[in-house]
Amino acid sequence: MSKRFILLFITAFSAYRLSAQTQLQFIRVDSVPVIAAADTLVNPWAGGLNFCQHSPIDLDLDGTDDLFILDRSGNRISTYINEGIPGQVSYKAAPQYVGLLPEIDGWAILRDYNCDGMMDIFTYGAGPFGGIDLYKNISTIQNGLQFQLVQHLLQANVTPNSTNVYDDIKVTSVDIPAIRDIDNDNDLDILTFNVGGTTVQWYRNLSEETYGVCDSLNYRLEEECWGFFQENTLNSSITLNTTCSPVPIAANQNGDRHAGSCLECINTDGDNDQDLIVGDISNARIVYLGNSGTSSAANMTVYDASFPSYDTSLYMNLFSCAFHFDVNNDGKKDMIISPNVSQTVENFNSNWYYKNVGANDSVVLQFQQRNFMQDGMIDCGEGAVPRWFDYDSDGDLDLFIGNYGYYRPSGIYPSKIALYKNTGTTSDAEYTFITDDFANIYANSLNIISPVPTFYDLDGDGDKDMIVGDVVGKLHYFRKDPGPADNFVLAAANYQGIDVGSNAAPQLIDVDRDGKVDLLIGEQSGNLDYFRNTGTAAVPVFTLISNTFGGVDVKAPNLISGFSIPYLWDNNGVFALLVGSERGYIYRYDNIDGNLAGNFTLTDSTYVTTHEGLRVAPWMGFINGDTLIDLIVGNYAGGVVLFNGDISSDVQTISQSISPVLNVYPNPANSAFYISGWNDATRFPVELTIVGLSGQVIRTEKLYSREQAVSTGDLSAGCYFGNLTDAEGVPSSIRFIVAKSDER
Repeated sequence: MSKRFILLFITAFSAYRLSAQTQLQFIRVDSVPVIAAADTLVNPWAGGLNFCQHSPIDLDLDGTDDLFILDRSGNRISTYINEGIPGQVSYKAAPQYVGLLPEIDGWAILRDYNCDGMMDIFTYGAGPFGGIDLYKNISTIQNGLQFQLVQHLLQANVTPNSTNVYDDIKVTSVDIPAIRDIDNDNDLDILTFNVGGTTVQWYRNLSEETYGVCDSLNYRLEEECWGFFQENTLNSSITLNTTCSPVPIAANQNGDRHAGSCLECINTDGDNDQDLIVGDISNARIVYLGNSGTSSAANMTVYDASFPSYDTSLYMNLFSCAFHFDVNNDGKKDMIISPNVSQTVENFNSNWYYKNVGANDSVVLQFQQRNFMQDGMIDCGEGAVPRWFDYDSDGDLDLFIGNYGYYRPSGIYPSKIALYKNTGTTSDAEYTFITDDFANIYANSLNIISPVPTFYDLDGDGDKDMIVGDVVGKLHYFRKDPGPADNFVLAAANYQGIDVGSNAAPQLIDVDRDGKVDLLIGEQSGNLDYFRNTGTAAVPVFTLISNTFGGVDVKAPNLISGFSIPYLWDNNGVFALLVGSERGYIYRYDNIDGNLAGNFTLTDSTYVTTHEGLRVAPWMGFINGDTLIDLIVGNYAGGVVLFNGDISSDVQTISQSISPVLNVYPNPANSAFYISGWNDATRFPVELTIVGLSGQVIRTEKLYSREQAVSTGDLSAGCYFGNLTDAEGVPSSIRFIVAKSDER
């Protein structure tokens, strides 16, 4: 496989065959300008942020720490390159690195455990009582960013000064530990609440003491009650100066505990020991505990329940967690604070930034903003569903985004439709924010939750009206009346009595090609509902034909929800169907024309191969003046990402020789996958070369039959490509994802 071919696949997050001679790829872009409040957004198409964990990491290996963010909205990872301007926050979205990182479940803390100058990944590892997995950063200039799982479930000696008895270091998917050098010996220790949730355990790393180097994972449970404080099991109150005698681990395993806490270390008084920041699921604030002990014998004697009480104290409903690193390139560690739960908390002002105006060993925090990074991107709270539509009839596509809602302390989230008007041209789009409440759905108290719009002329008057789906599965008809371009008036709530159960995501399109618009509706169950227009073009009557249209089902195995969001489009005279899903991938279906009563062919279950979080919502349109359709994708983090259609001459050349067109199943794979789509002309054996995202060849093997399984036992979780050549030299290619349960 040529290097050029590999790089094309790295940057092309999805591809599909337009004809036998050409191949369209989608390239993610952030260059289309978006203007809000007279400012041009820095990272408009970064995809939104909700409930985030922040860590520094050098992504491009240039010696400057960039930014890694994990959003609990579907464990969505986003990456940003640091432009390195001294004293300034200067991050640019760099989604090309996301696919090079392992999939994360729950939490991730990036630290350099082996002192090689590169950040490794500590993350939740599934075990009987939770645990920690460690991915080692094995990046090189030649191979780029790479990680390798070096230990599943870190272990520690839990019986100091006696025979070694090793046990998993227990951290749940909700708790976030502090991973810092507690005793100042140059290796990384771990602080985490015990299973009972009352005291903090210190797992001391004895790497330096044992081997004279920091790169080993030699943990011992040093203290059961580090710092001599105790937290109430039912709330966040803390008692200092407790005796808290050591309690056997086993005695706590079945005890009552609160649902979660998070820890971070900070030094505020220059005394060379670690103070502590504590977040708790039952607390709207974060707590500071000052250490008057030493680095090896902590004793918490200072208690600030509203940290930082000397400045703007944090208040964010519940369970906020702190992340301590240099944000603004001044060499001093600042602090970002964000919620660690995925509901009933801030979702668009949810990343508080405090600048360190002191020093690293005497931190003084000064509040800067509530929407760190969010202020530079389109962010509609939770649940963004985008639609392109020319509402002002000026020939270019404007952008509408329905959402689940913006956080309110009352718990009742305003659900709205945002409008970004295209103030550019048909060949050079530019979007300007106009309103976050198009058609006054919220202002008029219409009680439409999670509005999903679609547009078509339903009354034959020459202008296009709007149908809006809602969270309870119903539709609402907004008629476009004479007057301003935004004059859409609710003409019929519960339109035609249509009810698909929950989370109706409608698309108005002529499905059966009879000249009359029909309705295609996605829903929470993951299937599609097809309502045929049995009336006329000017007086439509939508009649249910099938609630299992095409056999579409985008539920993940063992789940009851799929959140299907369809986009059916005419692909050069042939229908193709994209369906967004709860699991964060887009499905593509073909074999639709002439088969409306049958099952469509699933040709790709990872159409956009980067994971974009929960409930992805695709839509297509032409925004840059070429003949290649573009793609926009919303997600539950409240943002949207943009892909331009593009054809490379290299890809065209390869496309001409690809035969057959192959599919992989299951995809994602766990332990093995199979390849389907072989044609009769294929000659075995077929040589398969598996290639990583950064271009490294992982292995080569031969397939001797169409039914032969391909093992993924030696592959870490992630995205891969395969180059196949049959016995007569005919090439083909595959793309697949490995998602191992033991590496999540």
